[in-house]
Amino acid sequence: MEITREDILEALRKVKDPELNRDLVSLGMIREVEVSPEGKVRVVVALTTAGCPLKRRIAEDVRQAVASVPGVSGVEVELSTMTPEERARVFGGPPKKEHLGIRDVRFVLAVGSGKGGVGKSTVTVNLAVALRLKGFQTGILDADLYGPNIPLLMGFSEEDRPSVIGGKIQPLALHGVKVMSFAFLAPPGQPFIWRGPLVGKALQEMAEVVEWGPLDFLLVDLPPGTGDAPLSVCHTYQPRGVILVTTPQELSVADVRRCAKMFEDLGVAILGVVENMSYLRTEGREIPVFGEGGGEGLARELGVPLLARIPLEPEVNRLREPVVLHEDLEASRKFRELADKVIGRVFPGSKGPASAPQE
Repeated sequence: MEITREDILEALRKVKDPELNRDLVSLGMIREVEVSPEGKVRVVVALTTAGCPLKRRIAEDVRQAVASVPGVSGVEVELSTMTPEERARVFGGPPKKEHLGIRDVRFVLAVGSGKGGVGKSTVTVNLAVALRLKGFQTGILDADLYGPNIPLLMGFSEEDRPSVIGGKIQPLALHGVKVMSFAFLAPPGQPFIWRGPLVGKALQEMAEVVEWGPLDFLLVDLPPGTGDAPLSVCHTYQPRGVILVTTPQELSVADVRRCAKMFEDLGVAILGVVENMSYLRTEGREIPVFGEGGGEGLARELGVPLLARIPLEPEVNRLREPVVLHEDLEASRKFRELADKVIGRVFPGSKGPASAPQE
């Protein structure tokens, strides 16, 4: 029996992308189909992102569907990645003019707390690097004009400045993560003394003039509070969800609770809660320096998962780079587990670490 290309495509119309719930053929994900005279079939599948956590599942579904066609003697599945233009067709075309800078960003995730000093920027940096280590193209927008700490936590020097090409700001990159911060735009130590409306306008302009290029995740590190900056981020960047960061004590939890209400009112999904500075491990025991149970209680109250409990790590003070890069530290392992859980929340159906993409 002669096998045709159309026979293979007909079988593949029954295979759906687990995230989008549409068949691979109509999505334009089947890039090539080759059938040899001996009945061997080669299929090239273009994934919507190189870091797709379900790529193994998709490849296996394709293999099984093609193998079910009568006369097929062997199946070879190759995975490639869609171009930005192909992704734009799948996800509804290019965004509005004010969003030109993020047209190739697949998921924007906000990281907020409503309170300063809880380690929100630390969580942002380490989560971003952990996602990159798992194969995702990742960036960080430091949206805190008044306390932009992302460059320091990433390991940039005070003299580092982004270049401008064709009127577009090119984010700096370190540890494989693209970074843009207002700290890069001011002289070292010089504060931004701006009123709220100017902050919102600056963040809106950032969405157009910063050229991120193709990214799977853009993490936006929000400043404390419920004012112009988080409102502008939500309206302009339309985040897929927000990760709330707290410490165990009630004072922190109370502020984060108010922050959660703001995101609920804005229609931004809360992906979960991260409890930072949860405990200090010494001599094999967990010492709850700042109390305990705050993050877990808040997550239960909001009906969302507690994504991670991050310990105090004395070694962090001597590091000039994200702690997640040091696999021997407990905090590093916790941040990698956090990345797996975030992937699972953004890509429902992901099996976590076993299905995460490899470098």
